[in-house]
Amino acid sequence: MVRLLLVTLLTIFIVQANSVIGAVREYDLTLASQQVSIGEKSAQGMTINGSIPGPTLRFSVGDVARIRVKNDMNVPSSIHWHGLLVPPSMDGVPFVTQMPIEPGTTFIYEFPIRQTGTYWYHSHTNLQEQSGLYGSIVIADDMHETNRDHVVLLSDWTTDSPGKVLKTLKRGSEWFALEKGSAQSIVGAGRAGKLGAYFKRELQRMPPMDIADVAYNYFLSNGKPETFVNAENGEDVRLRVINGSATTYFHINFSGGSMTIISADGQLVQPVEKDLFLIGVAETYDVIVSVPKSGSYELRATAQDGSGFTSTWLGTGPKYPSREIPKPNLYEPMEHGDMGSVFALTPAGSMGMPDSAVEDGVFDKPGMLHQMHDAPHGEPIKKGGHDTMHDQDSADNSKVMESRHMAMEKPQTAKQPVMHEGMKQDSEHMGMGTVQMEPHLPAMSGKQMDTAVDGAKSMHAAGGAAVPFQGVVSGRVFGSRFGFLEADISSRTPLAKDGGPERPHAPYAALKSVTSTTPPADAPIQEVRLTLDGDMERYTWFINNKPISETDSIRIRKGEIVRFIMINRTMMHHPMHLHGHFFRVLNGNGDYSPLKHTVDVAPMSTTVIEFYSDEVGDWFFHCHLLYHMKSGMSRLVHYEDFQAALDVQSVRGRLYKDPVYFFGTADLSSNMTEGSLTLTNSRFSFDAGWEVGWQQVEETEWEGLVTADYHFNRFASIFAGVDLLGEGSSTEDTRGVAGMRYLLSLNFESAFWLDSDGGGRFFLEKGLHLTPRLEMDFEAEYDTHTQWEGKIEMSYMVARNFSLIANWHSEYAFGAGIRILF
Repeated sequence: MVRLLLVTLLTIFIVQANSVIGAVREYDLTLASQQVSIGEKSAQGMTINGSIPGPTLRFSVGDVARIRVKNDMNVPSSIHWHGLLVPPSMDGVPFVTQMPIEPGTTFIYEFPIRQTGTYWYHSHTNLQEQSGLYGSIVIADDMHETNRDHVVLLSDWTTDSPGKVLKTLKRGSEWFALEKGSAQSIVGAGRAGKLGAYFKRELQRMPPMDIADVAYNYFLSNGKPETFVNAENGEDVRLRVINGSATTYFHINFSGGSMTIISADGQLVQPVEKDLFLIGVAETYDVIVSVPKSGSYELRATAQDGSGFTSTWLGTGPKYPSREIPKPNLYEPMEHGDMGSVFALTPAGSMGMPDSAVEDGVFDKPGMLHQMHDAPHGEPIKKGGHDTMHDQDSADNSKVMESRHMAMEKPQTAKQPVMHEGMKQDSEHMGMGTVQMEPHLPAMSGKQMDTAVDGAKSMHAAGGAAVPFQGVVSGRVFGSRFGFLEADISSRTPLAKDGGPERPHAPYAALKSVTSTTPPADAPIQEVRLTLDGDMERYTWFINNKPISETDSIRIRKGEIVRFIMINRTMMHHPMHLHGHFFRVLNGNGDYSPLKHTVDVAPMSTTVIEFYSDEVGDWFFHCHLLYHMKSGMSRLVHYEDFQAALDVQSVRGRLYKDPVYFFGTADLSSNMTEGSLTLTNSRFSFDAGWEVGWQQVEETEWEGLVTADYHFNRFASIFAGVDLLGEGSSTEDTRGVAGMRYLLSLNFESAFWLDSDGGGRFFLEKGLHLTPRLEMDFEAEYDTHTQWEGKIEMSYMVARNFSLIANWHSEYAFGAGIRILF
């Protein structure tokens, strides 16, 4: 009898324990390298279980996730669970939370599922995410049940290796802008009626504005440029839109009507209706769409830079494509500073945002577009965690809905994300639509891809007649087109100013949490001011003017409200992601400020986030533009008294390693040759340059200059080195030199040095982009030993690494030849 009672009690205990702990959900993920074909070209990619993207991982709150990741590649790897609250050792960031998964080994991730929503996973090793190592995560809730529920995982695809992409960016080439048809030039500015704005930008020493850094072959939905999901006409469909791209923001619109946003970054928000919205890199939005009663309707994700789009179709019958999003008018000036800033000594000062003003808190107001005098300013944030922020999106484009989709619930603690349990799952309706590699992704017709270079020109309003869909096209077609101004942004139509109603920024001002997110009122507050800085020419990206290699960590304590004031002093968007936490975006909605894990910090603006620090550990904080993160824009957030595992501590120094890059250029013409070799990291560069001339001189003259440079910022650097001069095979002089390089107004590059012979040299250079491919370059130098020397050169860019050149040199007369980049 006693034995039977004990067995009964033990059975009851096990059943109750299982109901609390939940089921163990197991997945096996195998990482592999293989050839991938999209369109007419194949490239080396990385797959998960043989596909791009990897499989959708599905859980319920209370489950225990057990995921075995096997690395079948010949390089180390890792997997990060983006947006999931996991123990630090399971977060998947090499040298921060774990050792890399070495080739031929398996790592088991195991963690409890604490939240509902839409999330994703990806490699956090080097640049592997760009090659295909990513997938989606769905954790069911019981809110907003619809007829269908689908994942739409967006990404970008290039046939270049990620290393080649980064090298192209590091050497300062305009090739990607030319390839995607967003190049800028003097003739193009004149054509657009923006010649004055062009030279004002030059006067203020700014590089050409661009929305995105990289030119991509295709943009993908669930691994394909164009995909179809199972949805019947007349149904409501929940689309879990995930931006799993490496660098691309997308504008989202639906040809069947408006979309109702019900969740952002996995957290429920009060439903809000949108016709068009911007999703940043690494963000997720759940939207509900109603498929009209007849026809096939397009959910279009258009790359923010306008270079291409990807399509997801719902319904059956004639196709009704979404309206085209105007491309960005890059000649439209973004005001920064006043004419007095022309004389500023630093890049931040020239943008009207000097360090001294930042330190005084001048730019702490969230949402303020600095120095844009026609934009409203935000109000100061309050110590109690309430906030105000002007709308980042167009007010005309949103309407908060009190409809059948509205679902309020009991308030929860602010430090926990909103959770719901028990959503019904229908495997038939929730297919991911991954593309299997056996051994290649199916190729799409090249004719189909290239029929509509400028995108679909049709406009459609729901209920109208179906119009021809001209197809998804490659985003890199202009590299092989040589028409006059064909690659110039002025040739794209239609154009609109970025951030306006036709090209809105993120919809944050319209987002309200369904519950209060206010942190504990009695918690101490720690404010951390962070500037986002960059140098497009050298492609270095900093936080507080430093790359991660020069920093230690952001130190916080458990039980405080940590407030990050992020001040963007660049012309680019930065999607900032904090691991291990949800934070409140102070967006003007006070107690109902939305919770997110990734937030866009728009150009020349401030975004303020705050979180209650109760997830003790070491956590990565970084820009989620992959090449920005790799180029220095990241930090380690460290809880005091936390100790990482000993094996991770032993290799932590590798997190701060500053990568070194090598590239060079060589001009070979009939009268002379010159070029340079460069070895560089975030702060230092080592350069070896040469000039050799033989035309109109008695004997070949040559000069070699080897220097080590330290770069303070985009404007200023100092250097020291050796200058060698000679004729024929003889070295006539060897001098030590030390000097400074400085960027002058109108983007004149200047340099000055003193040499060991008691002399000096002053150098001045200016390049003029007449058209996207044609550039005129002027050089002048005065040396106290050799007097004046000058050169005028014309170059015509034929391909990424090849240009035709013609020049006149004051000593070597006229010549023509080629330029090679390597």
